[in-house]
Amino acid sequence: YFVQQFHKLGMKTLKKHWIKIIGIFLIVFILIYVPCFAIKSARDYEIYKEPQLNTRIYSVYHVETFEGGGKARIQFLNSIARVLEKENSGNLFMIKSINPKDLDSILSKQVPDIISFGHGVGKIVLPYLTNNTKTFSIQENMLNSGMFNNKIYAYPYIASGYAYFTHGVKSDKYLVGHSDFVHPENTLNSAQSAIKEESSYEAYKKFIYDKKSNLLGTARDLFRVNNLNDIGRLNASITPLDSFTDLIQYIGITNHDILIEKFVEMSLSSEYQNKLTEYSLFSVLNNKIYSSGIYNDMENAIFNCKIARVFE
Repeated sequence: YFVQQFHKLGMKTLKKHWIKIIGIFLIVFILIYVPCFAIKSARDYEIYKEPQLNTRIYSVYHVETFEGGGKARIQFLNSIARVLEKENSGNLFMIKSINPKDLDSILSKQVPDIISFGHGVGKIVLPYLTNNTKTFSIQENMLNSGMFNNKIYAYPYIASGYAYFTHGVKSDKYLVGHSDFVHPENTLNSAQSAIKEESSYEAYKKFIYDKKSNLLGTARDLFRVNNLNDIGRLNASITPLDSFTDLIQYIGITNHDILIEKFVEMSLSSEYQNKLTEYSLFSVLNNKIYSSGIYNDMENAIFNCKIARVFE
């Protein structure tokens, strides 16, 4: 009986004062939750804020002055950057593709930590580079091409070369793409001549559609023509040239830093040089990465090439 009466009394009181009771609960909730939320937010902010204040951003300029193989060379640099970022928390590598014609102007305003570049812009980048002492396992003729005054200012890290492409009938005249930066005509002998086209791709297209033409092309053409041969759309002959190449990509640094040097070291490691087969390009190290086929022939030719010095 007493329990029933107490229950009735409690229900009456609850109905009569329900607004006050809800208000009390809201006040208690606010007093407990808001300070806890504020403390958690402050901690989260500190956790989020601290790495930003300590982040080191390394800048890498990538300048291409010649056609590559079957895949963009900047992806090679990106693959190294992502590994270093993962292994070194709080460090980022920002890789930017630079038009060679804009390079001089850009460098006068901002100097990166690392510069990847090819022939034709060596004199522009040289004043910003610092010299190096390590030689790694780079082929001697390749290594020498990145020297100035007997000091190493840039390391070759990707190699490519030239080749003759014919439809079976050879000629002393070869289509060749015009360039302000590299000089494929240096592969021709005195009896041969170059028919210059607007670009390397224009020369390649003319060769594909004109069965009487011959082409003096690059490893990009090797990739394209070889693929067409493989699927039966073309039956062209390919002769890699071992006389001369200036189709070399270099890497130089503007200051000595542990991670900057690690970036260069990785680009020249056997692990990453072996990955150049994925790009249909060639290693600068003494150990070869192709064992057979036309790419092995091109690799052997590049090994014997005279290589122009990039800073001259």
